[in-house]
Amino acid sequence: MEITPRPVTLTSASGSKEYDGKPLTNHKVTVGEAARDTGWVDGQGATYSFTGSQKIVGSSENAFECIPNEGTNLDNYQINKTYGTLTVTDRSEKYQITLTPNSKSVTYDGTEKSVSGFETLEFEVNGSTYTVEGLTAEARGTDAGEYPVKVSGQAVVIDSDGNDVTDQFTVNIDDAKLTIVGGDSDKSASNLPHTGDSAALYAMGICGVAIAAGAGAHFTSRKRNNYK
Repeated sequence: MEITPRPVTLTSASGSKEYDGKPLTNHKVTVGEAARDTGWVDGQGATYSFTGSQKIVGSSENAFECIPNEGTNLDNYQINKTYGTLTVTDRSEKYQITLTPNSKSVTYDGTEKSVSGFETLEFEVNGSTYTVEGLTAEARGTDAGEYPVKVSGQAVVIDSDGNDVTDQFTVNIDDAKLTIVGGDSDKSASNLPHTGDSAALYAMGICGVAIAAGAGAHFTSRKRNNYK
């Protein structure tokens, strides 16, 4: 005598949501109604282990596996699975990320100064961590003044699993600058010893810098510059 496996129809649920950085799951299975020769035999059945999950925009099957209850032998059943669909859609309102390039303030010393990079490229949004890639920020200058930090490249937002989720974000960039502050102007004659040539220049109200040169001194008149 041949015993034919008993058909059982199992259907996993579907689900959908806007992207929020978290996996979409639905751990529900509908078992086809038991009839004379179909469905689980009374007192038998199974639980279900789901592998179906959708985190980024797109769709996938809500797959699952059967784990037989005690006393249930799956070889006695013809399991017919129908997988539901898990769908994640684009956000209607994009998440906002603001990048702040590094700023720097230094004192002029005649050499080139620079600043580069960002305060951070890692952000937590709605409980999930993201990293921004693809951008560089830099400013260089030698003379006293302010130099805006220039940002170049294309922002790419990556989630903790390495997925490109740029389309779900708006990336804003703050202004930043490299500031080179003019150092103190050359010492005025009022700060020099008032003897010899220095005393004569001081008396004339002329400011200068004394640079040792042998036994004498050389004085150069310079205008004081003020930099904001």
